[in-house]
This record gives sequence, structure tokens and C-alpha cells, in this order.
Amino acid sequence: MKNNYLKIIVLCFWWGAFTFYAGIVVPVGMNVLGSHTEMGFITQQVTVYVNIFSLIIFLIYAYCLKNEAFTKNKLVEEIIAISLVGFQLLLFLLHKYQTELLDFENHKIMNRDDFYLLHRLYLILETLIWLVISFLILREIIKKNK
Repeated sequence: MKNNYLKIIVLCFWWGAFTFYAGIVVPVGMNVLGSHTEMGFITQQVTVYVNIFSLIIFLIYAYCLKNEAFTKNKLVEEIIAISLVGFQLLLFLLHKYQTELLDFENHKIMNRDDFYLLHRLYLILETLIWLVISFLILREIIKKNK
């Protein structure tokens, strides 16, 4: 039972932090700096920490499932946990490839087409993760209120 609360707490922590960062910090930064590209050079650095934080959260979530009794729902959650970890590892890789397309000295993107394709894939994957975690949290809230 204790792990059940922990897994929801860590997911809520991730959801709140990520939602605040994506919904407030990045748009405000773009507004202050006046440029998506300039803000991108900041988010490029911050994303390393966001990715590490996310991987830790998803590993804690997966660990919390370890002691739960086996049910159909647990199997689904285990698949989701493995997927979250896998998606997060893919985000590390996408971020690495995006970083290689940046000229840090001149604050320029060397190959815009490739960069924006990778960036679009990155954002789609992050959105998918956000939606999955939103679903998991809402499901727990509904389950608790039954």
C-alpha cells in the first residue's frame, strides 16, 4: 500500500514540475529573450537535468510496482513503466542528436530541417509521456473516489 502512494506522489511531482516548466518557464523565457532560438540554447542545457530527473522518477515508479500483487492492471502498469523508461532513454538520444546540430559559439542551428524534425519528434514523445502520466494520475483519483 505504501508503494502505491509513492508511485502516485512521484508521478504527480513529475507532472507538476514538467507542466510548470513547459507551460510557464519556456514561454516566459521566449518572451523575455524575444527568440525561440535564444531560449532553445537555454532549454538545451536545462533539458539534460529534466531528462535525468524524469528517468529517476520513472525508475522509482517501476520499482514501486515490484511489490504489488499481480493483476491485469499491474501488468498494464508494468508495460507502461517499461515504456516510460524506454521513451525517456529515446529522449536522451534525440537530445544528443539535436545538440550536435547546434553551434554554441554563434548561437545558430547548423541544419534547421534536421534539427526541427528531431525537435518535433522530441516534443511529440514528451507530450505522449505527459498524456500517459496524466491518465495514470486521473485513474488513481477516480479509483480512490469510488
